[in-house]
This record gives sequence, C-alpha cells and structure tokens, in this order.
Amino acid sequence: MRTLLLLLLLSTCTLAGAQANKAEQDALALALKSQRILNEYAFGATDPDTMKYAQRLRLTKAALDGQRKEWPTVTSGPDPWDNFRPCKSALEKASYVAGLSAMKAVSKLDDQVFNAEKGQLRQLRTECDAQVKQGQTGR
Repeated sequence: MRTLLLLLLLSTCTLAGAQANKAEQDALALALKSQRILNEYAFGATDPDTMKYAQRLRLTKAALDGQRKEWPTVTSGPDPWDNFRPCKSALEKASYVAGLSAMKAVSKLDDQVFNAEKGQLRQLRTECDAQVKQGQTGR
C-alpha cells in the first residue's frame, strides 16, 4: 500500500510538470506567432503614408487586434504567458500607432506625441524579441 501511494504521488508530480511544460510551450508558440505578426505589420503601422488608405489601416488593425485577442487572460494560478506579455502589449501599441499614423496622414498630429508612441512601440518590440529569444534558448 505504501509503495502504491508513493507511485501515485510520483506520477501526479510528473503529470503536473508535463502540463506546466506544455503551457510554457504554448506560451512560446503564441509569442512567436505574435512576433511574426508584429514584424509583418508594425513598420507599416508607423508610416502615415501607408496608413492614410482606409483599407490598409483596416487590414493592419485587424491583423494586430486579431492576434492580440488570441492571448488568454489568466485569472488564477501560474501564468505561463506572463514572460511574453510584452508581445501582447506590442500588438496593442502597434494597433494604436496605426490609428495615429492614419490621423497624422490626414490631419495635424503633434510629432512629439507620435514619435513618443513609436518609441514605446519600438521598446515593446525589443522586449518581446528578447523574451522570445530567451524562451527559445530554454531560459
């Protein structure tokens, strides 16, 4: 009986570790996909000449917002996505900057405000890249 309990306890710990590892792999996969979307759309999002076209703005925002919505909200327990949250924040910022770019193309928008938002986007993308790289190397 004692051996059975020991085996049961050991298998439970192994299963919990495997589930945590799977969640971390899922988090890294989501971060990688977000990074690809950012690399594809973020540059255009910061270009007022590109975002002045309504269809391009809609497509860019739809891609960025669609990817952002794939990020889960963890209400309790460990959050395996926590280390990669800069990627989600970068998606949100890129979508916001795309809207600012469109505004800048058709009306007067303070360059200081626009450049500050672009700088924040650049910083978030750098953080996202660093976390993804760290996640790929196994921490």
